[in-house]
Amino acid sequence: MKLFVALLAVGLPALAAAHSWIVCTDYLENNGWYWDEAKCRGWPRAATRYNLRFGKFGATNTYTHRLDHHPEERGLCKTSRDDDRSYDADTPMAAYYLGQKVVLPHPANNHVAESKCSYRAIVDTENLMFVVDGDEDPCCINSTKLIQIMDMGVSPYGRELSDEVLSTYPKPGFQNVPKFCEDPEDSMGTYNFTVPMDLQPGRHTFVWKWIRSPTVAPFTTCWEADVFATKAERDALYLATGRSTEDAWDFYQIHNIVDGVIMDPVDPSINEIITG
Repeated sequence: MKLFVALLAVGLPALAAAHSWIVCTDYLENNGWYWDEAKCRGWPRAATRYNLRFGKFGATNTYTHRLDHHPEERGLCKTSRDDDRSYDADTPMAAYYLGQKVVLPHPANNHVAESKCSYRAIVDTENLMFVVDGDEDPCCINSTKLIQIMDMGVSPYGRELSDEVLSTYPKPGFQNVPKFCEDPEDSMGTYNFTVPMDLQPGRHTFVWKWIRSPTVAPFTTCWEADVFATKAERDALYLATGRSTEDAWDFYQIHNIVDGVIMDPVDPSINEIITG
């Protein structure tokens, strides 16, 4: 019995602290290891008010927004829509183009099933992206004005899974946090979703919904973004506001990683000598 109580005590802090939010709404690195504020081009609503840009990544717990089990009793978003007050020069609104892959970083806040340093059965239940039909915030998570545009999958978890499965990245769902063991509370995870090709260009509200466990009410983050028909149109806005026009890159595609360590890139001239 004492052993059981001790193991339960180890697991409980991770579960109790499990909450999160979207920190950036247009990040330049997919599946990255460490948060870099310079790679963020767009921010969620009221980011300045909650110090998302200049505070420590993952530490602004007041930005968490968890819905009530009675959806009519709590608003869908942390703050009401007010585009003029929700964004400024330090935390500007994102801009997307049709077909763009958008990367969304979030803090882990202890919620990763990782065989090397955590409780193996920490669950991940639902990770969805919505766009709002109209210019006003929906009443609640069950509103018909929420149009689902992507299911971002769920992460593997469970006592029966191998160490290799639980510690191999990238992962689908919330627990895509490669450096979780270095900082279980504040390490960075990333999602990505694709802007639908049939979305009408214009300004839209986007909503992220995460259910970590069936017994816990959903978490949400809301933001606005100007959607353009083409990358060239989007790039014009970003250039005018001093932002990068690069497409997001994938961390695992531009690094040679062996046993979790970034290796030096191979010198192309050596390849020519060997194969020549």
